Amino acid sequence: MVSSAQELLQGSLFTKEGTQNIPLEGASLYWLGTTIGTTTNEKGNFSLALSKDTTELIISYLGFKTDTLTIKNQKSITHFLMASDSNSLDEVTISQRRKAIQKSYLEAQNIVNVNSAELLKAACCNLSESFETNPSIDVNFSDALTGTKQIKMLGLTSPYLLITEENIPMVRGASQAYGLTFTPGTWIESIQITKGAGSVINGFESIAGQINTEIKKPFSDVPFFANLFTSANGRNELNIQGNHKFNNRWSSGLFLHGNQRTQTMDQNNDSFLDVPLAKQINVLNRWQYTDFEKGWVGFGSLRFMQDDKQIGGVGYNPDQDRNSQLLWGSEISTRRIDGSVKVGYVFPELPYQSFGFQSAYSKHVQDSYYGIRNYEIDHESFYANVLFNSIIGNTKNKFKAGLNIAYDQYNELVDQFDFLRTDRSFGSFFEYSYDNLENFSLVGGIRADFHNNLGT
Repeated sequence: MVSSAQELLQGSLFTKEGTQNIPLEGASLYWLGTTIGTTTNEKGNFSLALSKDTTELIISYLGFKTDTLTIKNQKSITHFLMASDSNSLDEVTISQRRKAIQKSYLEAQNIVNVNSAELLKAACCNLSESFETNPSIDVNFSDALTGTKQIKMLGLTSPYLLITEENIPMVRGASQAYGLTFTPGTWIESIQITKGAGSVINGFESIAGQINTEIKKPFSDVPFFANLFTSANGRNELNIQGNHKFNNRWSSGLFLHGNQRTQTMDQNNDSFLDVPLAKQINVLNRWQYTDFEKGWVGFGSLRFMQDDKQIGGVGYNPDQDRNSQLLWGSEISTRRIDGSVKVGYVFPELPYQSFGFQSAYSKHVQDSYYGIRNYEIDHESFYANVLFNSIIGNTKNKFKAGLNIAYDQYNELVDQFDFLRTDRSFGSFFEYSYDNLENFSLVGGIRADFHNNLGT
């Protein structure tokens, strides 16, 4: 059996401004008399399949002279375009308002993108409340007592969905019950909702669906943002965000969030609080490194959160009524630390090939009691993922391959009983995608996972 890969012509397009070489983004290249063509990326680089019918390559760019090159045995070229002598072109401005909720009809997966414009429709929100204006997801109270919310998609509740933050598992384990309230809405840049089977890249937990949130980036976010919210039912919220660019490569952002609810509400007169009394402090520091010339990009994040809730009967005083048989009440105190590192590299000479690594650590400590029963949990988690992207023959055939590991250690105390559990999993995956760039796309993937408690 004989196999051959399609040969590629690679190169870069520039223009001269004084002594500087300025890359041309969006320049068109195509073979004369064919429909085979491509455009340059932000670095002026391109990759184009060689044509068997012609050696004449047409290069054009608005405001520059169109060039025709004869390509014989070259596999790589660097070309400079000259500015057009004609000054008769008038400026044309085309603008379009992006929809707040977008569904891609070019992806093989069923993905809905929700941007910040849709999130602004909620006057005050955390992640659990961000879906109240979205018809794709149902938001319900998991129980009337604690006031916590859960989401439902395709008939499945949140424990059966993978909820990630920038593709790192976030709402899981000890944070499953209250984790949706730990991410302030003003921190969110966008949300991607995958309904049904998604990509094998993100793990076996995403088979039924995935919700991924993207946090605002220091490099592209506004330098300063402040938001204050208050309501008649006693809910107050303050958000302060600041970003600073140290130079063209380094930038950092500091996100501060605080909320509290101090007013008791019992509109149905059942002598129980309708919503918990609560107080939360949330601090996030992000760093971003970007080097477009060398193809590197990286993110580092460190986050601390303290969340306190009180539920139960109206008039319950924890200092006086705890362990009392006369008035039922509960307090839930959560402390959480998260840290993550993400590194990506795009090969400058091969813009279709990239490498990525991400890892995250979290420690979740919850101290609580419900009436006369105590419940405590200490959950430590570590996650790492390695990903490689490239093509097979040409850019219509792409593949992704990689490995991921997860480690979770649980230490639970229920009254006087200790429960210890350690979960370890290791997975590998391969995903192939084909896109003819016109009317057909195909995605196929396979992954294998080993879990010390669940098996393979």
